[in-house]
Amino acid sequence: MHDSDLRRLRASQRRSPWIHGLPALRPSRSLGFAFALFFFLGAGVAAGALAQTATPSRGPTTAYGTTPAGGPTLATMQTKRVPSPLAAVLPPQDLNDLPAWLEYRARNHLADLPLEARLFYRRGLMLAQSGNRDDAVRLVRGAAELDPAFIAPHLTLASWLLLREPSQALLQYASVIDLGRQNFLLQNALLGNTLTLAFQSFFLALLAAGLILLGLRNRELRHALAERLARFASPTTARWWIWAILALPFVAGFGLALPTVFFLGLLWPSLKAGERAVFVGLLGILVAAPWAVGSLDHLGVPLREGQPPFHAVPLVATESPSSDRQQQLAALGRRNPENPFLQFAAAWTARRNGDLPAAAAGYRRALELWPDDDRVLNNLGNVLAMQGRTDEALEAYRRAGAVNQSNAAAAFNASQIYTQRFDFRSATEALSRAAALNFDLVKTYQSLASDDGVLPLVDQWIAPRSFWAALSAERGEASGRGALPPAWRSAIEASGWGYSTAALLLALLALVAGARTHRAVPLRTCNNCGAIICRRCACRRRETALCPACAAVEARAETPDFGRVLLLQHRSQLRRSRRLLRTALALLIPGYGLLSFRRVVPAVLLLAVSAALVAMAAGCGTPFSYETRLAVVVQEVPFAVQVGTWVAIYAISILGYFANLVRADAVEAAQAAPVRSRIRLSRHDQSALAA
Repeated sequence: MHDSDLRRLRASQRRSPWIHGLPALRPSRSLGFAFALFFFLGAGVAAGALAQTATPSRGPTTAYGTTPAGGPTLATMQTKRVPSPLAAVLPPQDLNDLPAWLEYRARNHLADLPLEARLFYRRGLMLAQSGNRDDAVRLVRGAAELDPAFIAPHLTLASWLLLREPSQALLQYASVIDLGRQNFLLQNALLGNTLTLAFQSFFLALLAAGLILLGLRNRELRHALAERLARFASPTTARWWIWAILALPFVAGFGLALPTVFFLGLLWPSLKAGERAVFVGLLGILVAAPWAVGSLDHLGVPLREGQPPFHAVPLVATESPSSDRQQQLAALGRRNPENPFLQFAAAWTARRNGDLPAAAAGYRRALELWPDDDRVLNNLGNVLAMQGRTDEALEAYRRAGAVNQSNAAAAFNASQIYTQRFDFRSATEALSRAAALNFDLVKTYQSLASDDGVLPLVDQWIAPRSFWAALSAERGEASGRGALPPAWRSAIEASGWGYSTAALLLALLALVAGARTHRAVPLRTCNNCGAIICRRCACRRRETALCPACAAVEARAETPDFGRVLLLQHRSQLRRSRRLLRTALALLIPGYGLLSFRRVVPAVLLLAVSAALVAMAAGCGTPFSYETRLAVVVQEVPFAVQVGTWVAIYAISILGYFANLVRADAVEAAQAAPVRSRIRLSRHDQSALAA
């Protein structure tokens, strides 16, 4: 059974962690951590302008030795599964023995064991789901040690320890940030998920705000349309038909956004500035939807097989070495001799499979295309060192250090050659320089030393800045609706430029129709209850205008004073029922109470955060995955943090509503209070009274 798990993990390495719509992928819930990482990585991650500090690569390492007299070199190649002759240790047979696998990695000078790390990580997640948290933490920590570049264990540990041991959680997040600076897949997933979640959340927030505004302003909308419809039907029939007219666009298959934009356009003359901003924002998102979809699709170009210039090369760093994959990359490299990514990937895979001549040829070809790439020089130096050509290797390390003075890997590798030559002074200087540049790298690789004193060489994968530069220059064709996130595929709003054009034309039509309707039938409110009335239905009482219901109430009174009392009672009853309904909705819907008082900006922000939380909980807000999924759900945001966020959202919404309600009541009370004026006496009268 354990062997079958390992085979499934081997097969999963070839899967592309692109959008969920592609085959063999499950919905990713990896963006529970995106907000925390977004503030740490900043805009530099999104732009790909990242630090050039060298970190341990995912590739295998080698142990090599030289003769004490400095004569012919014995280069002993070491791959993922071929232990060094200097410290031959066979792989453990028990896939449950974590200490044995850690010892096997250390004794054989292996930089990482990715398959075994993912297997132990998956078992740790299963133990956590069963309630055995202590053993789960032990296995997940072991997975992080087996593969130091495996980011998922660090994120999981940070999530588990965030409330119990915050300091340890911060250390795990710091490790994620350090790894993320050199991991293009993580940067690509973070940028794609952040853009997806932001676009989706603000779209849903503006849509919800628009629907709430339509509910709050439905009387203006219904009255204006009913007055138009009354030309062809009786007023009673028009009032009934108007509900069908308003509901028909929402159920006719046009989606929710298009009818909302149209009706908000009709209400434009009576909307306040903040409410008009909702209309403009929602229309802008609908018009920009095809561009957003194309941008997200463009981020998946590096991860697609057969699409130049990347040909899914970023995935090679996480794959297990195989001769078939090496031949495939070599064939692609021969067909595309001017593609540096394929040349590097072919050399990388050949190096991992022990084909040193092919690796050296591939790195030299990549160096011709990237003359000043310090990582290609470093890896070429490693291959030359394994072939026993130490002088050429030192020259390659020297050039790498000259191109990028912050490359600690080149200095570390040079120190190993100096050590084998018994040039301990030069070795100490090179090692000191490497430690000053990247102490964690030196510490990590020194921990792999065994009794023979041999340390592995550090290979480096393609720098993320190279991928970002090529991605910025490449504008490929969109792959169609199949590349959309699953939650977007059935949405008509993401159908393309046709829908966006229709939304823009309907919005312009609604603005023109709303302006003409407002000029033809100007609306105002009843002076008593606030109902919407027009010139035709208003009942004039000197300087006041009453709605038909208030006029009927006043008509029952025999005296004007008694009529005013009846109108006050009628207004109090209506306001009480409206307040109860508004308060109930404000307690249920975040931001509703603020929108009822025209506080649009805080309401939209609360709705956007709520939409983001719901999307992450449903797994439909993060279409990009930085790591192949293991069919085990990972809750990377603690439940207590999620609950705390919801509590904060509702607290802000409810407290803001009641604060505005108290303020409105105070203003109304001040306006209703009788005006008491104090009689001022003239100076002559004051003198007379004083006498």
